[in-house]
Parts: sequence; C-alpha cells; structure tokens
Amino acid sequence: MKDCVVTEFWKIKRYSVVKAGAVMTVLSVFMGFFYSTASTSEGWDFSYYIHEIISTNCTYFFPVIIMLMAVFLTARERTDDTLKSILTIPVSYRNLLTGKLILLLFLTVAFSLCNIVFAVMVNGFLGLLGMTVQTVAAAAGRIILSNVLIYVAVLPLIVLNTFLLKISVFGVAFVFVYGYLGTFEGRIMNWYPVKAAMILSDPYCGSGYDLGDFTYQAPPAAAVLAIFLLAAVLLLMVLSGRNGQTEVRGGKGGAVLKKGW
Repeated sequence: MKDCVVTEFWKIKRYSVVKAGAVMTVLSVFMGFFYSTASTSEGWDFSYYIHEIISTNCTYFFPVIIMLMAVFLTARERTDDTLKSILTIPVSYRNLLTGKLILLLFLTVAFSLCNIVFAVMVNGFLGLLGMTVQTVAAAAGRIILSNVLIYVAVLPLIVLNTFLLKISVFGVAFVFVYGYLGTFEGRIMNWYPVKAAMILSDPYCGSGYDLGDFTYQAPPAAAVLAIFLLAAVLLLMVLSGRNGQTEVRGGKGGAVLKKGW
C-alpha cells in the first residue's frame, strides 16, 4: 500500500490535468466575489466572501474538480495499457486504486490551500473589511474542511464511475448536476451530501433564505456523510475484488494468463 501511494505521488508531476484543477480553483474565487457583491458591496466583509467561496466550491467547482481528477487518475493504467503488467508484480487492484484515492485527497487539500491563497490576494486588492490573521486562519480551516467533505460526498460516485461506467464525460457531467442540487434550500436538504458538507463547514449556510422555524442541524449532516464514506469503502472492497480477478484475463475465452512464455 505504501509503495502504491508513493508511486502515485512520484507520477503527479506528469499530470497536466492538475493545472486545469488549479485554474478552476482560481475561477471559484472570482465567482465567489461576484456573487457576494452582486447587488451591493455594502455590508459585505471577508467572512461573507469566504462563505460565498465555500458555496461556489461545494456546488459548482470542487465536485467537478474531484471527479475530473479521479477519472484521469483511475484511467491512466488503462489508457497507457499498463494495468496487466502492474497486476503481475503482484499489486492488488484494490491497493492500486486506494493509492490513487489517497493522492486525490491530497490534491483536494492542495487545491483548497491554493483557493485560500487566491482569496486573500483578491480580497487584498478589493479591500473587503475584516481580513486579519485570525480570520484568514479560520477561513483556511473552513475551506479545507468543506472541500474534504465534498470529497467524501463524491467518493461513492467515483468508485461507481470507475468500475461500472468508465465514461469520464458522463461522470463529470453527473457530479456537476449533483453539486448544483446543493444550491437548493429546505428541510430535506439537511440530508443531501453536498449540502451536508456546507452545513458542517459554513456557519452562514442557509442564511438569507426563509426556512421558517427550521435551521440546518449538524448531526444529520454528519450522519449522511459518514454513511457515504462507509458506502464508498464497501463498494471499493466489493468491486475491486471482483474486478481485480477479471483484469488479468485475456483472450476471447477469458482464460487466465500464465506466467512466463
């Protein structure tokens, strides 16, 4: 397992798709500012700006970024036609994919750090009030937490897309809609994974909307994300075990390839 993770980190410098992810993190910062000052800039401060960045990250950008990275990472061995050679080392298919998912988690945190750096730079130029060392540190924690929770919310979809669909365009398009639905408000949304990530990381979540006497609660949000994490682990164990046995089969008859000549 350790070797799989280290190998994936060594290969990351060759992945051009990482640059696309970094660009999208910049776009989310600008989109957050446009949303926060859409009607008037009066009363908006750095904390509310971070709230808008978290909202755009969770509903528009990071589900797509995470799935795009996942599709690229999980498809490398198939597109380069190296999977059969790797599995003869032997390395289990489960460990191979787990290493890629750990790298994906690292990229999620790295993109989150880029996100807060760009947010501080843009706010320094625009001059929204309330940016101090304490608020920047709090904002960094909120952004990292929200994006990691989005990673958890998308993880079962990544596993299913990897084993069942293997269609990158469909997977990315699906998570875009999946994230967009997180913009809706209401009681039932307390149990929606994307909204749950926002509830647990953003104290402003739901502010500005008339929800009556209802307020979003952390326990249901934490429960649904815990269920999604458990589902992702179970899916990975079941599907990787079944898929790993068939990846090394070749020929029309499906005979297992023997060692040597």
